[in-house]
Amino acid sequence: MLSLIVLPSQSAFGWGGGGGGGGGGGGGMTPKSSATTIFFPYTIAASDGQIFVVVPGDNKIKGYQYSSPGIIYDRNGNLVTEFGSLGAKDGQFQKPKGIDVSEDKIFVADSSNYRIQVFDLDGNFLFKFGSKGKLDGQFDCPQDIKFYKNQIYVVDSDNHRIQIFDIDGNFISKFGSEGKGDGELKKPYKFDIYDDKIFIVEPFVSRVQVFDLAGNFLFNFGSEGSDNGELKYPQDIVVWKEKIFVTDLGNNRIQIFDIDGNFVTMLSSNVIHEKFERPHSIAISDNKIFVADSPVYHVQIFEASDTLGQKNVQPEETSIPDWIKNNAGWWAEDQIGDSDFVKGIEYMIQKGIIKIEKVQTTVESSDSIPPWIKNNAGWWSKGLISDNEFIKGIEYLVKSKIIKV
Repeated sequence: MLSLIVLPSQSAFGWGGGGGGGGGGGGGMTPKSSATTIFFPYTIAASDGQIFVVVPGDNKIKGYQYSSPGIIYDRNGNLVTEFGSLGAKDGQFQKPKGIDVSEDKIFVADSSNYRIQVFDLDGNFLFKFGSKGKLDGQFDCPQDIKFYKNQIYVVDSDNHRIQIFDIDGNFISKFGSEGKGDGELKKPYKFDIYDDKIFIVEPFVSRVQVFDLAGNFLFNFGSEGSDNGELKYPQDIVVWKEKIFVTDLGNNRIQIFDIDGNFVTMLSSNVIHEKFERPHSIAISDNKIFVADSPVYHVQIFEASDTLGQKNVQPEETSIPDWIKNNAGWWAEDQIGDSDFVKGIEYMIQKGIIKIEKVQTTVESSDSIPPWIKNNAGWWSKGLISDNEFIKGIEYLVKSKIIKV
């Protein structure tokens, strides 16, 4: 498994936890300041400091802010903005499914209204196009949308095709026909466009197909199974720096392939959430990876190391004395104080188990240690997370001077 540099400010963070709201107006975003629920986060898109989550059960688009590394999100997952409500009027949705964000517009695949809606970045309705049907420019369950080189690409899932429009929503061309052969499509789901190539996920065929921008078939990869490189009901795909990330929902994992579709490695889950739970969507922006684990109602956030996606990258195994793990468990249960726990951390640094440059010799006051560190220590002491996962969090905290030694 490939290890990432997990941002510990988010390692214990999952938005949501049940239920969802409804209602609200159809146009414009509504500022929010209290913690809120992401009810089955279906698709996510990130751009320029904000992540947008499509929530079909609420018929809403929800927006969350993030900034520079460190504390990237509000740790409580507070909702910043939202727009949409149930209905067929302009700015309303019926089971929205796909989303993409350009420099100044938000594009939403409004699936059960059989149309595409376009908004400004404040959530104000601009225009729409499409209707139910099989003719050019019509849709049957539009699932995903991408804006690329001033054209709009739409996965028209139940028509088994991709349709292409100009920036104003005028039909240009299409490709695809129903089938499971090379170049044929069977209920295509999500897709991405990278380096003038279109990468399409087909859950019901358990594969990824690749086309050029004109719709000419190039190659495919994947087959049904659970071995490396095999897929089981894949849901989403993103291509980033010559690497292909696929949410392999049925196998509860995210696989990484090279640009030619050869298996490279797996994406490790977050420190706290040791396993992905049917990951449904993935987005990458500002060197951050966002993964929506839909059934558990949260979005995990990662920052990749420089070795992300390289072959045969394995975390170096560590050996931690048992007494340190005992200390961690006692600390988590408030049987010892912060200073005793910190002494164990100092010991690991002195012995080279944790390697930190320019280590300082003073310790920050105990009230500066975030509560999630104590949760981490308790889980680690019980064997719920690995030594490497525990150490990565401590390394980051020391480097960030949250704990100073």
